[in-house]
Amino acid sequence: FLSDLGRTISHGGHNNFHSSLLFNMALTFAGITYILFYFYLGRFLKGDKIAALGSFCGISGAICFIGVAFTPADLFLPPHITFNLWIFRFFLVATFCYSWIIYKSKRIDNKYLIGNAIFIVSLIFYILVLTFGPTPRDPGGLEFQAVSQKFIMFNFLASIVIQTMGFSKLTNNY
Repeated sequence: FLSDLGRTISHGGHNNFHSSLLFNMALTFAGITYILFYFYLGRFLKGDKIAALGSFCGISGAICFIGVAFTPADLFLPPHITFNLWIFRFFLVATFCYSWIIYKSKRIDNKYLIGNAIFIVSLIFYILVLTFGPTPRDPGGLEFQAVSQKFIMFNFLASIVIQTMGFSKLTNNY
């Protein structure tokens, strides 16, 4: 898993300080970036209750990113898993909310919904994998879970780029 980079001790029993420090700093920075993104997006769409819910969930998901960073799996496994599970649930709701806003907006081209739809389907798939998929202890389960995680993280990156491009159209129209 990606968060193995944040372990303080590697699976082989070696000190993992440098990898842990860099990974957890990067994950914290990503969380702060998402917090800022959703805070300012919600502020920009002030008064829209769906935007407020979307920003609340986006910020909550971002806090969960930071929570994963501050709970290395080798030291704090239960909260680490909880934060990890909630990242995807919160971002699913945030993406639904902002997809609805894009759909209803006359100022944002609905083509941006395609990227969000792919992200939503990917999030649902990954939440189902986390909830009902094979465990890392099942034969082939670790590989399936790890590949699914890489897939969803790629979609996270693509989604934020697409959302930024779409919502930047709003600021260009003012």
